[in-house]
Amino acid sequence: MTRIFESFASKGQVFRSKHVLQLSYVPERLPHREQQLEQLAGMLAPALRMEIPSNILIYGKPGTGKTASTIFVGSELERIAAEKGIRVRFVYVNAGLKKLTDTEYRLYAYLANLLGRPFPHTGLPTSQAYETFAQSIDDQKSIVILVIDELDVLVKKNPDVLYTLSRMNSELKNSKISIIGITNNLNTLSSVDARTKSSLSEEDLIFPPYNADQIADILRERSQEAFLRDVLDEDALLFVSAHAAKAHGDARRALELLRVSGEMAEREGSNKVNREKVAKAITKLDSDHALSVTKTLPHHNKLILKAILGRCDEPHLFTGDIYEGYEQLASDSGLTPLTLRRVSDILNEFDSMGLISSKIISRGRYGRTRAVSTKNLSSLRTKLERLLIHA
Repeated sequence: MTRIFESFASKGQVFRSKHVLQLSYVPERLPHREQQLEQLAGMLAPALRMEIPSNILIYGKPGTGKTASTIFVGSELERIAAEKGIRVRFVYVNAGLKKLTDTEYRLYAYLANLLGRPFPHTGLPTSQAYETFAQSIDDQKSIVILVIDELDVLVKKNPDVLYTLSRMNSELKNSKISIIGITNNLNTLSSVDARTKSSLSEEDLIFPPYNADQIADILRERSQEAFLRDVLDEDALLFVSAHAAKAHGDARRALELLRVSGEMAEREGSNKVNREKVAKAITKLDSDHALSVTKTLPHHNKLILKAILGRCDEPHLFTGDIYEGYEQLASDSGLTPLTLRRVSDILNEFDSMGLISSKIISRGRYGRTRAVSTKNLSSLRTKLERLLIHA
């Protein structure tokens, strides 16, 4: 162990500031999101007149800048409001964090604590947790903008919470609340009832995937801060951006790929990140990601993935083909198959996770269907099939 540590310490450095490649880092500038930033700022600007902004639902695939843009605009709004003596509070919560939104109680308790009203995370009635949270909002005497990231997780576990939050303004005396939901899933609100949709009356904001040139610009800007001079080959940077654009237009995955490529170079005693290092990092990340995601999938989702793997060799794969294979696997397991619509939603989730890539195509009078590409899975087929053998 001593030999490993001493050897690493004596090798040439690769990174100047590795943290700028971390997923948690929010840059001071967000290239190629100027239009979305302006739209979001325009939607939130009424808060500077102490008017309640519309509720907003932000859609987009992972790594398209949704969270970073929202936090950036929220920070600027708070700064300008403070300069003008206007009380605006921007509150961010990630509903995907473990145990945070398992119950209504935990969500309200977490938010109450975040806003300065201490409240136990267990042990009291949910109604009391809500009342404390509502009071913590009123304590602010502000326009409170509540951002709920991974809104689909909250809606899936606690669909009634969204209705409760959207009706809060009728109870508040000193403050007003506006909700921003961020989600990867276009069908997030399809399962909520009509009263919730009516109460939200939200505006939508779409974040499209980045293309290869845009990802290259983002990587170029970050890499100047992240790497020491002459460490990163331009060819390697373009390779990363092309790979990310082809997969999902996911800038976060591209940044992660760049970071892992640099770490692999360090471990090998090299101070150069080239195309070869990137290719190794792609293999490692794709394998780690696909296998870790697959292990956590619910049983029916595993059967759907198993059906996809069973037809990996086919040049064209559509929703109906996958459903046919899944239906047989579910029947063999003694399970009642999910509906075709639900399977289509799960395929959309697989797409967001990076397990597959897909697009909706028109088949004329036969309607629309999802065309699925399994390139992401092909190289890992054996490992995944072994993992799913008992599914």
